Amino acid sequence: MPVPKKRVGHSEQAHRRANWKATVPTMSVCPNCGAATLAHTMCGVCGFYKDRVVKERALATAGHDHHDHDHDHEGHDHD
Repeated sequence: MPVPKKRVGHSEQAHRRANWKATVPTMSVCPNCGAATLAHTMCGVCGFYKDRVVKERALATAGHDHHDHDHDHEGHDHD
């Protein structure tokens, strides 16, 4: 297995990584609600993708499965 003969210096390493940058993701506008979304991704606000509802958002199901825990659960010891 090949092993480097010399250590790579900070300057050489920095020059090599100079063009290794993150790109800005492409954003689009949801045709249903007008919110900014990632391209080719379901809208996080209304749940639409390609002119149909893909997922019902949390607004419709808010409060059904979750609660604050301001009360004691029967049969559980919380000391």
